[in-house]
Amino acid sequence: MVELYIVRHGETDTNSEARINGMSTDKPLNAKGIKQIEELEKHIDITDFDEVYASPMKRAMQTAEILNQGAHEIQQDKRLVEADYGSWDGLREEELIVKHPDAFDENKYLLPNYTKYAVNGEEYADVYKRVEDFMNDMAKKGDEKILVVCHGFVSRSFVKVTTGAKDISNIIQPDNGGVSKYKVSASGKKYLMYYGRLNNID
Repeated sequence: MVELYIVRHGETDTNSEARINGMSTDKPLNAKGIKQIEELEKHIDITDFDEVYASPMKRAMQTAEILNQGAHEIQQDKRLVEADYGSWDGLREEELIVKHPDAFDENKYLLPNYTKYAVNGEEYADVYKRVEDFMNDMAKKGDEKILVVCHGFVSRSFVKVTTGAKDISNIIQPDNGGVSKYKVSASGKKYLMYYGRLNNID
């Protein structure tokens, strides 16, 4: 089976400022984010991996470069980019919660109905579809061990696609630098091994 290690990028300023951090907020890691990933790198033997994939966004690529240490070619895949929150990208969560409380769950995560208000917001179903397509492509690779760097909602979407969870609100976002492990069989059967670890990622 293919083993997928899904890493959420390190912290950005938009994370620390509690802003909607989607596809259009293409920010690099901040100082804390760099330290988070440098610490994670100590727990990863990159030579154990066969391939490295990353979202082409700055925060994901920077995370991948720190973890990769020049060992592999980092393959960019647009299916791994964060959800596009349209006109809400970069706005403060607290301000939006006041205006549109019905678009947030109790953990202050956006609900799928946020697209009623955010102009050109990406439908969650479309994110799930591209994540599933990516996983199915990875399933064809045999017994490879693959490192994948992406984003918070995309990390949650991997769980949704794998487990069939009906409500995305039941899936908490991993911390910055959190690692989740999946196995995918050649038939496309998907298994969640663990979620959101910050070390001990074997």
